[in-house]
Amino acid sequence: MTTLILLAVAKAGPTFSVKLEKTVPNLHPIAFAPAPVGSQVAISMEDSTVRVLDAKTRNTTRKLATHPQPAYAIIWSSDGAWIATGDESARIWIEDARNGSKVREYRTHTRGIQKLSFDSARKLLASTGKDDQIKIYDTSDATPKEKFSILGKGSNVYGAEFSPTSSIISTGILSDAGREYDGTVGKVVGFFSYGGSQGTYDMAYNPTGTRVVTAGRDGTAVIFDAKTNKKIASLKGHQDWVIDAAFSPNGQFIATSSTDRTVKIWNAFSFAKVAELTEQSSVGSPLAWTADGNYLLTVDISGGLQVNRVTPGQPSIKGTVNLPVQPGKAAKSGKGKKRGKG
Repeated sequence: MTTLILLAVAKAGPTFSVKLEKTVPNLHPIAFAPAPVGSQVAISMEDSTVRVLDAKTRNTTRKLATHPQPAYAIIWSSDGAWIATGDESARIWIEDARNGSKVREYRTHTRGIQKLSFDSARKLLASTGKDDQIKIYDTSDATPKEKFSILGKGSNVYGAEFSPTSSIISTGILSDAGREYDGTVGKVVGFFSYGGSQGTYDMAYNPTGTRVVTAGRDGTAVIFDAKTNKKIASLKGHQDWVIDAAFSPNGQFIATSSTDRTVKIWNAFSFAKVAELTEQSSVGSPLAWTADGNYLLTVDISGGLQVNRVTPGQPSIKGTVNLPVQPGKAAKSGKGKKRGKG
């Protein structure tokens, strides 16, 4: 059973909480991708299926194509149009989020896909493979080929992610905290480093692209200034590897998951821990804040989907896009192993 620990954000302000609302034990997620607005989340399952689920109702609104092997990588484009998934057979599929039709398919990695990231314009797709490569695809090119590859060269790249405001890619590595690349040409443009780093499993930007948080093998999440690459703060408290990290849609909070079976939530400015979920996945829960800021999705120790209510809500600061709804209904405008790692 999940144990919840709550702490006040500030004496003069409301108490921030993350409270279990519903466990869905028959759904076993391995990766999440929140829609850019609303409460929908694309979920990849252990059984290789992919679906879109509304966190508010816990109803499946659409089922996507089933991969030949589980897809540990999934991303929803920032305009709401496409959902990309990458599986253990090294296949990457891009599907139309509104009707489920296949848009692109790539298979240029030699091992499974660990993470996917679109640039803000949806013109480039970055894939991090377990073959120690980051591959960049030009999504305007219908041919199934890569634009270029970024070779880890033994550093073991993890969790490559485009900045939400530029073509810069940040990636974790095991030889240090991380690197930055120009995502248009693959050139190294910067480094992330701090004393005692044992490597990074995941990188995540805040919504404005001004900060980056790393998920470290030393049990620490570190916040960096995305412009200067200087360390801002360390988030310490996990007792084992930090596997995933994710900013809330408004950038005010950071969720981190660890192989210590906890998910911790931190104030992104005071750096204090404000909430904690226990009895979480022992391989490090995947994380997803819904864009409306009302839910944080995790995976519990039994592998079941856990929908957690966030109070007060932390809604997205991004603009309006159109999102898919259940078939037959008109679309409405909205106003955002070690698990798959090795």
